[in-house]
Parts: sequence; structure tokens; C-alpha cells
Amino acid sequence: MSKKDLEIQCPDCGSRLRIDRETGAVIAHGVGAKPTDLAQVKAQMDGKKAHKRDAFGAAMEAERGRKNALDALFKKATDQAATKPEDPESPLDDRWR
Repeated sequence: MSKKDLEIQCPDCGSRLRIDRETGAVIAHGVGAKPTDLAQVKAQMDGKKAHKRDAFGAAMEAERGRKNALDALFKKATDQAATKPEDPESPLDDRWR
């Protein structure tokens, strides 16, 4: 499915339709795979929950790593500023002449 295609479910018959956004033409249609029993539905739902939980955990870990990296950069900048004090430039100095 390309970015210009739109995939929707038919409200009348429940089949999946793939529509070209530019022309409005139906590119593909068909009935989605329907589960045969409740155990299969439960297994699919558990799989989706596990996937979401894993994705959330990965995002949290990435944020922790990002926080640690930013803390390290901040500490480095404060150490550098403490060891090398510079006089601020006077706004009255004309440096560009």
C-alpha cells in the first residue's frame, strides 16, 4: 500500500477497500481474515498488548538514554564554563568596524 492509497472498511458488507486518494478508484477489495474462534481472538489481542507494552518500554528506555545524554552534555558545559571564565562582550563595543 503506497502513501497515496487509502484503506477503509466497507460499512455495508465489511470488506476491506483500498482506494487511490487522487482518483477515488478502488484498487483492491476483499474480505479481511476473520477469526474462527474466541481463543484465536484472545491470542491476537494478547499479541497486540505485548507489542504495545514492548514498544512503550523501548520508548521509555530511549527517553532515559536521552535524559542521561543531556545531563552529561549539561555537566560538560558547566565544567567548561567554570574552568574558562570569560568576560561578556560589551554591547557598546563595535566589533564590526
